[in-house]
Amino acid sequence: MAGFIPPHRQQQFLRASSDFFHWWLAELVQLLPKKWSTGLLGQQAWCRLSLERGRLQLVLQSQGRETELGRRYFSALPGLPTAFLLPVNELPSGVNAEAASSTKQQLLSKIADLDSKARRRVVLELADDYLLVRDITFPLVSDGDIANVLAHEIDRLSPYAKDKVCYGYEILQKNLQTDKLRLRLICLERAVLENLLEQCAELGLRVTQVQRKTDVSRTETFSASQNLLPAEQHPPKEKLWSAANQGLGGLALVLLLAVLMLPLWHYEKQIDHLSNDVDALLEQSKVVRAKQARLVGALDIRDALVARKNNQFEKIVILHHLVRVIPDNTWLTRVTIHDSVLEIEGESEKSSDLIEKLESLPVFHQVEFASSVTRNSRTGKERFQIKMQLSDKLTGMPISSVAVGGERR
Repeated sequence: MAGFIPPHRQQQFLRASSDFFHWWLAELVQLLPKKWSTGLLGQQAWCRLSLERGRLQLVLQSQGRETELGRRYFSALPGLPTAFLLPVNELPSGVNAEAASSTKQQLLSKIADLDSKARRRVVLELADDYLLVRDITFPLVSDGDIANVLAHEIDRLSPYAKDKVCYGYEILQKNLQTDKLRLRLICLERAVLENLLEQCAELGLRVTQVQRKTDVSRTETFSASQNLLPAEQHPPKEKLWSAANQGLGGLALVLLLAVLMLPLWHYEKQIDHLSNDVDALLEQSKVVRAKQARLVGALDIRDALVARKNNQFEKIVILHHLVRVIPDNTWLTRVTIHDSVLEIEGESEKSSDLIEKLESLPVFHQVEFASSVTRNSRTGKERFQIKMQLSDKLTGMPISSVAVGGERR
């Protein structure tokens, strides 16, 4: 969609968006202490002096805001033979000497109230009327060699001697096809600059940058190549790892560690809390499991008893059948039941008759002697051992349903 928007409209939109966000951030920063906001945003207050047609205007630039502090009028500058300045001892129309003096005093008062760092960080902007501006073309060289080339060619490129001129430059175009470099050379006579610096010193301001005044957004306010100030008067470069930066770095490190460690600490707390809950539930589950084990044991015993009752023969029924069928001249000494096998031992006058009587009952079958029959010499009776198979009809049969010889007893 950006292709349907003209480039100049795009630039206007981006500039308006940038201005809005700068304003919005500046409003938020006002909620913080001044030192904190300056340190966190890295925005140091600085002053901008603009000289145009005899009027020196001072503006404070702080946190994206511009505040005009005042202005001063003067008529001429020594060493500047230009006709556009006001005549000597004359002021702009509508400004009398008393008003100009009062304006100067107000300006000095406001400068005195400024922070010392802001007074030592001043950018002086000069209108084109005070400067010599021309576009030049050089063979293409690296950015680091431009200053050396200009130092050797400044006598030819400007009407001033090499030791009496201050200059800066702005790169306009690099043409790789023709190996040409277009620059905008900005020159100022040294005497004029020294006089301006003296007047700024009288106001209590220290100039660190002298450049051409433009109406575009100042994204390169402190560009070294455009600085007209002589190299020996440039302020020393600030150390990257200064005390303030060390403090900010330490604070950033602490915040980073806090951001990394806080979730871990929170998760550790949650794990401890959940572990305690799990331990409590485990203790409760142990009680439940113990009760469950006792219940399962009781059910197993019950099932075993029920199975034993359902699957095994009723001994009282078997004894009842034996009592009914065994004659009076016979008695038993042992009765053994193993699974579905019944064994009886005893003495009888005629044991063979006993087998016939047992076989006559439907609950006994495969009746036979388990061993040979012997005679007891003392009693004169036969000693026998008989085994037989029990019928499934005996399982669960009540005593009242047993019949002997076809008669229900």
